[in-house]
Amino acid sequence: MKNTHHGYKASEVARFARVLPSTIRFWAGRWSGRLIRAAVEDKRVAGSRKLFSPRNIVQVRVAHVLLQAGFARARVARILATARPRPGADWFDPVHPRLGKQSALMVIREPPAPGTGVVFMSGDDEEPQPDRSWGPAVLHALGKDFELLRADFPDGWQPRGPADEQVWGELRGARVIWLLNVKKIRDDIRRRLSAPSASPRE
Repeated sequence: MKNTHHGYKASEVARFARVLPSTIRFWAGRWSGRLIRAAVEDKRVAGSRKLFSPRNIVQVRVAHVLLQAGFARARVARILATARPRPGADWFDPVHPRLGKQSALMVIREPPAPGTGVVFMSGDDEEPQPDRSWGPAVLHALGKDFELLRADFPDGWQPRGPADEQVWGELRGARVIWLLNVKKIRDDIRRRLSAPSASPRE
């Protein structure tokens, strides 16, 4: 894995995140509102070199998955800019996430609940919730080998017990719930960065 100080070129980011290099350059440019801001080097001058961090690579993959699912670009930008859930924790850092060792789900509900954030986050190094809680029950039934999952509730989601009310109560009334498996994306990116072919060429 490269020293994060040196960063990754757009072509390398594209390979690790499985998107086109032109997509990276567009998302990092001013014409797209800089959906992805290169964290290592970005002079914000057209045509200048940009160098990306491992965290950026996870953000690129997250953006790609959400855009492919039909999320608007502006909404994806807000999701990527979501504040860290607590100091020192980072949902997108594949090297030192310090969050989500058990699971790390980014939950997006439709319609959004008044007075809540852009996303609802679950799995911040807590002990696994009992299977009677909705989120763990979904993971138990479907497994964790997915990037994005859509669950539809035509009559609106409702908690089915105290655990649901306490942990997932913010989802009450949601007609659609998206589960973004940030941990899987982070783990996949970390493996790709650690592979021998990912080592910087001399």
